[in-house]
Amino acid sequence: MKSLNRKHIIAVCISLMLVLVFFSCGTTEEAASQAEEEFVPVVTPEEKTVMDLSPKPVFTEESFVKSLQETLSSGSLEEALALFDDIPVENEESYDLNYIHASLLISSGDYDKASEIADKLLEAQPANTDALLLQTVIAKATGNTEEKKKLLNQILESDPNNSDANTELGNEHMLKKNWRLARDYYYRAYRSDSSNMEALAGYGKSSYYLGLLEDAERAFRTIIEKYPDDAFSWAYLAKLYSEWDKYNDAVDCAYHAVLAEPEYSDYWLDYGDYLTKLKRYDEAEEAFTKAISLRPEYFLGYVYRGGVYDTQGKFDLARVDYEKVAQLRPEYYYIYESLAFLAWHDEDWTAAREWFTKAAAASPKDTTYPMLIAVCMYHEGNTRAAKDYVYKTVLKKFASSSSEYAVMRLFYDNVGDGNVANKIQSESNVNTRGKLLFYLAQYYEIRGKDNLAQKYYIAISEMEAPMFIESRLSDWSLEKMMN
Repeated sequence: MKSLNRKHIIAVCISLMLVLVFFSCGTTEEAASQAEEEFVPVVTPEEKTVMDLSPKPVFTEESFVKSLQETLSSGSLEEALALFDDIPVENEESYDLNYIHASLLISSGDYDKASEIADKLLEAQPANTDALLLQTVIAKATGNTEEKKKLLNQILESDPNNSDANTELGNEHMLKKNWRLARDYYYRAYRSDSSNMEALAGYGKSSYYLGLLEDAERAFRTIIEKYPDDAFSWAYLAKLYSEWDKYNDAVDCAYHAVLAEPEYSDYWLDYGDYLTKLKRYDEAEEAFTKAISLRPEYFLGYVYRGGVYDTQGKFDLARVDYEKVAQLRPEYYYIYESLAFLAWHDEDWTAAREWFTKAAAASPKDTTYPMLIAVCMYHEGNTRAAKDYVYKTVLKKFASSSSEYAVMRLFYDNVGDGNVANKIQSESNVNTRGKLLFYLAQYYEIRGKDNLAQKYYIAISEMEAPMFIESRLSDWSLEKMMN
């Protein structure tokens, strides 16, 4: 048994037992076939009613496990469990059969009965780590954290390098984001058993979170060499290459992940994200649409696809996706900002104000949203309400000596624009300066002084990689003025 994964427990138990089946079946079947060819008894229908010439099958553990495997392959766990009801009395104490039975019961969710069998196995072999691990799986599945911890310690007392126990401890520390400790446990587990791919995957993942990207790459590459269709490893390799800005490699790995596990929506989201980085927007749209089809109630697919539409100027399609996000995840306030921007682009100032108001309510410490709300109100033509909002809400967000205060006071007083412009130009932070120039340009645009507004929009457009959200609104304003 190489991990605490339930399916793995069953697979290992059955595969071990099947070895015996393969060694015992061949010659017997050949002899039986030959004998059938040499002698075929003639039996009348009347005789069949009084005698049965077919040989009675002899129960063996090997034949039972073979029947069990055939039943499981048909996908019927219930039928497989029912086979245990017909085990002869003399075989009821078989350790191997009871072990398999308990494993299947765990898979079916019957933890009480599985625990009874595991207890019986431990009575027979108190130090057997496999039986202890069965109980550990049950404790984990039922949320009995203390019992699981006790069992793991018991296993490690007798076998400090036990691969399964160390893997589970690694999993525990991963959940707690103790990346370093998790990595140590995974390393010990893999060093003890190099076939434990769960431990190696955990080692790779914890290395990734620790920023040890080359170690992570080696781990996932090792897994893929053995299991070329391991979607998890391909997905993490894609993340690694994305960290290194190797987006072509990231796309290639992400594509392997979606091929290996096409029904997992997160892999499609990652694939689409890397395609977006390469500006392969049509393919990215398809990837995000696939992710949405697999998980239509998950908001992130709509966020990503809406973003691709938005980037390409497909604003109507973007708006539909963004509104779906607002419906599915109302606490994701960034989407209110995106919807406000689209309304701003259409000069629908009322809708823009309403969306910015929702964003401000969700993020009350933000100072940008109140400034944008005030500007929308001026565009709506409701000057009295706008002045009232600036005085009672916006100005209270800033120190009276700040440039932000001076800009918004200009909206309120409508005098001193030259002094405000000088104050903005004295700002040492280039992004703060660019941000405030936008509001100064808006002040002039609202008052019909387009030449002055255009001057400041151009200054913003000439900035290298502006890092303030208003820069996009500035670009739109300049574009409309130039046309």
